[in-house]
Amino acid sequence: MSGMTVSASLATFTGLRAAPLRVTSPKATLPRVAGRAVRLTVEANKRIAKKATVVLTMSDPKLGQAGDIVEVALGYWRNHLEPMGKAKKATTEILAEVEASAAVEVAAKNAESAGARAIATALATIGKFTVKKTVGEDGKIFGSVTTSDVVDAIEQQTSKKMDKKAITLPDISEVGIYECSIKLHPDVTGVFKLEVKA
Repeated sequence: MSGMTVSASLATFTGLRAAPLRVTSPKATLPRVAGRAVRLTVEANKRIAKKATVVLTMSDPKLGQAGDIVEVALGYWRNHLEPMGKAKKATTEILAEVEASAAVEVAAKNAESAGARAIATALATIGKFTVKKTVGEDGKIFGSVTTSDVVDAIEQQTSKKMDKKAITLPDISEVGIYECSIKLHPDVTGVFKLEVKA
C-alpha cells in the first residue's frame, strides 16, 4: 500500500528522482517499500519561478487597472492579491475572458463614437436653430441667450435632448446668426448655427 503511494507521488512530481542503491555499511537501516530497500536523493533539477503572471480583478494604484495583466512576486500574489480577491492567476481561460471583455469594451466605445458623429452630422445638416428674444430699440436683446434656450430649440427641431453643460455659446448681445458648438463625445464636437431674432 505504501509502495503505491511512493511510486504514485514520484510519478507526478518530477523534481525528485530515485538514486541508485549504494549501501556502504551493512548495518545501515534503509526504509523498506514493498520488501525492498529504497534510497532517495533530492536533486534540484530546475529553479522555481519567483514571479507570477496575474490578471487584476480590482484596480490597484501601484499595479494597474482591473483587467490588466501584470507580473508580481509569487509571495505577494499568494499572500496578498489572491486572499483579498484582487487578482487571479493568468490561465488561458482567464486570458481569453480578458480579451473578450476588451473586445466588447472597444466595440461599445466605437458604437458610442459613431452615434456622436451621427448627431454632429445631423446638427450640421439642419443648418440653424432659432431662438426668439425680446429686442430693444437699438437692436440689443433683453436678457441673454442661455444654453437652456439652445437645448429647447434643438429639442423642438430634432426631438433629441442634449446636455446643456456640453454646449459652448459665444457672447450674444444682439440679433443675428452665431456659431455654437457642442461636445458630444471626447473625440466628437458638433458645430451648428444659432439665429437669434425678435
